[in-house]
Amino acid sequence: MKIALLIRRYLTTGGAERYAVEVARRLARKHEVHVFAHEFEGEAGGNIFFHRVPRPFRKPAFVSQWWFAWWTARHVRGFDVVHTHERATRFDVMHVHSGTFVGGLFGVPGGQRKNPFRVWLKILTEPRVWAYWRLEKKHYRPQPGRSWIAVSQMIQREVQHFYPIPDENFSIAHPGTDLPATDTVAARKIWREKLQVADGETLLIFVGSEFKRKGLDALIAALALLKKQPVKLAVLGGGDAEPYRQQAAALGVGEKIFWAGLVKNTSDFYAAADIFVLPTLSDAGPMSPLEAMAHGCPAIFSCATYAGMAEMIADSEAILLNHPKDAAEIADAIGRLMNPAEREKFIGKGRALAEKLSWDRTAQIVEAALEKSARERGLIP
Repeated sequence: MKIALLIRRYLTTGGAERYAVEVARRLARKHEVHVFAHEFEGEAGGNIFFHRVPRPFRKPAFVSQWWFAWWTARHVRGFDVVHTHERATRFDVMHVHSGTFVGGLFGVPGGQRKNPFRVWLKILTEPRVWAYWRLEKKHYRPQPGRSWIAVSQMIQREVQHFYPIPDENFSIAHPGTDLPATDTVAARKIWREKLQVADGETLLIFVGSEFKRKGLDALIAALALLKKQPVKLAVLGGGDAEPYRQQAAALGVGEKIFWAGLVKNTSDFYAAADIFVLPTLSDAGPMSPLEAMAHGCPAIFSCATYAGMAEMIADSEAILLNHPKDAAEIADAIGRLMNPAEREKFIGKGRALAEKLSWDRTAQIVEAALEKSARERGLIP
């Protein structure tokens, strides 16, 4: 197949971006993949071809989004399938990495409903809200051969709550991972020394940008409950860390936290860590818990009410938080895994799960959805 892939930033940092890159690399083993993006990482080659989308508007964001949709709609003709990870108007298969815009406006199923009069007032009086709302209505409009791929069942359910898309037009392709290719034992020793973590100390790792949504404040509060224990925390991710530094200082745990920022060598930090913690409040399909488990780092993260990846987790593969805002629950889970014998129980099963949920598996699901769309439109046998 000749595939057009739409993603504004073709990079390995960021959730949707990393997902797109990993899947595209695997699709290119058999198919011709043309990437349409504003930014690229690395060089094109093999069966991957880059097409730079001009970016005359960076702000306001909704104008930039509409421009990307308008420009790509005029330049992706002649492909067997157009596969988008962005809000677009011309596509055959759309990847859904997050909840709906209309759900954010009116409230998601099971959540607190918002005043409809105020919502409609926003839609009619704020250009940004109107633009995103109109664009979303376009990209959830059924057409022959059109389908959607959600990164979790949680996201599929939300989309179908607001838009009449039948199950047969949806696929679920959770994010995958790869087992580490490097010597994690050697990396552990090197990076624990760099992070000044002693042999008897437990190192926690948090990976995720948008610190508020990912629950960093609750994790810092849990760390304060364990301040007398030999525990340290490494925080990886982009965002404004200053409010959380202040929180940590006020709780007396500022010296226990290493702020790494946005890094590419997450594998080194996973190898150095003893426990992964992500008390996210809303995450369609976080990759980091599975990546941690692949590195032999047992995971604590939010249950399926808050995190789509938890749909794939069984007992003893990870500890799932029922109340991710509850610092005491987080501290109890950390305390449980501070016991090496207890921690060991999760390591083997977590790694086995990570091995099963590979990026190759994810790419196969995506490939099947792309082929189905092309076949229904008569473009491949």
